[in-house]
Amino acid sequence: MPRKPSKFSDEQLLELYDQGLTDREIAEGLGVSQAAVNYRRCKLGLKTNFKRAGVGDKIIAALCNEGLTDKEIASVLGVTQSTVNYRRERLGLKSNYVRTKFTDEDFLRLYHESLPDKEIASILQVTPAAVNYRRERLGLRSNSTAIDMTEFSALYYKGYDVERIADEMSVSLAKVTEAKQLIDMNGHHAFARQEGI
Repeated sequence: MPRKPSKFSDEQLLELYDQGLTDREIAEGLGVSQAAVNYRRCKLGLKTNFKRAGVGDKIIAALCNEGLTDKEIASVLGVTQSTVNYRRERLGLKSNYVRTKFTDEDFLRLYHESLPDKEIASILQVTPAAVNYRRERLGLRSNSTAIDMTEFSALYYKGYDVERIADEMSVSLAKVTEAKQLIDMNGHHAFARQEGI
């Protein structure tokens, strides 16, 4: 494996640091190791630009209680699986990981009957999260109705938290979290243009 070049100037680091990049992103940009960037940044007396995802134990517990696995929770929240695993274990919650109990053929037979994920899960005696994961892995769209983004936006901009929105709309916390991330990334106006709201 070729060794990465270790020379870069303080100015190069500062330029990328001032753009808000993390040590990992700076290292990729300079073609050096993350450890080299971390060492130099500390030597310059700079704090890290890394921002922990604002993911609380409450939301991890709620998603775990909905039946999502660590991998699925990590995907929904945009954090690593090991982060979820560590926090879940610290909370004393058991993993929802279950070895696959159904085949793609079992799933596809029910999917092509236009059954929603929840009904498929009930028939196959697995969690809806397991069905959702399998469906997405197969590249299929949900037969379930999508979350009403107009209703979601109204509740979100009233200041409701994701748990309350999920209760009000009678949808999963995972769907509400995904909708929140969509609005946070694109803003309401971008979404409104996209959907013609």
